[in-house]
Amino acid sequence: MSSFSNLPLGEQQARWRELALAALPHWRLEGARLGWLAYGGNAVFKVHAADGAYVLRLKAGGRAIEARLCAEVNWLRHIRQATNLKAPCPQPLPATAGGSLFLSLRPAKASARQAVFCTLFDYLPGEIKPASALGTRQLRQIGAYLGRLHRGGQLQLPPGIDMPRLDWAGLFGVESPYHSLGEADRISPAQREVLDAVARRARETMRQLERAGGSMGCIHGDLVAKNIVFEAGAPAAIDFEYCGWGYFLYDLAPLLWQLKGERAADYPALEAALWAGYTGLQPSALPQRQQLEPLIAARQLASCRWLLAQEHAAIRAQSQALIKQRCDELRRYLETGILRRASKTL
Repeated sequence: MSSFSNLPLGEQQARWRELALAALPHWRLEGARLGWLAYGGNAVFKVHAADGAYVLRLKAGGRAIEARLCAEVNWLRHIRQATNLKAPCPQPLPATAGGSLFLSLRPAKASARQAVFCTLFDYLPGEIKPASALGTRQLRQIGAYLGRLHRGGQLQLPPGIDMPRLDWAGLFGVESPYHSLGEADRISPAQREVLDAVARRARETMRQLERAGGSMGCIHGDLVAKNIVFEAGAPAAIDFEYCGWGYFLYDLAPLLWQLKGERAADYPALEAALWAGYTGLQPSALPQRQQLEPLIAARQLASCRWLLAQEHAAIRAQSQALIKQRCDELRRYLETGILRRASKTL
């Protein structure tokens, strides 16, 4: 665990802000005003400049591998250029010196943390609806958006740039974006047994998808409610940090996982609406709806690993209790085949 992890939340945020201010001149945005948008795994700021609004994202260098960022920014540009989605996705903007779509900065206080990667995006206007405000109409729209993204937004990357893999090994192996050093030491043997059993069940579902063919491509990987903007009634995805080469069906899992926890009473209708929107635009060879549940459980497993990797002081303070609760829910999933959530979504 780094020394940065042990800092109080206010001190962590102050150091991130220092880095954000140091990054702005690289886009000639001197004098721009910063406002917090989010602080979890990354520090994300809204930048108010004379010529408009932007989003500045800072990622810890130890977890933000350069190849992952290259794949992300290339796919975002491709989506904007190659699809007719009404509001496709935010665009990364090149730095004024050198034209790089992201840059690396090292903190002045060497003890604070290692280098971080900084990326500036245009700001996508619109409304982010909490999960509590999403109805069947919005779920159907989100499903249709994902269907168009999966069909028309696929990218052949240039030589030398690989898309991070969100297959079984990519989600649960050491190359996973959810992997952290020493995570095995922070969960009990009983919890590890549950998580391993969930991973095995997910692996069988993923093998079925692979045998069916046409089941994989570029996916968002983290489409929860906070990563969806509605502009003029149309949804668009933001925050492609976890995008990669994975199972199309898995792209439905994060939002359904969230709705299981926050909308349990009307979950069946919401799932049906998302499925109807998604499959309405797909070719005749459709995935099987019953394959969703193991992937939703796999998302819960990924969320446990994400909790173990966090340096955010407030998240770390509640991570052990949340992991215990989520492992208990996964244990019941293994017994019943249905994931029922009461654990909160961060």
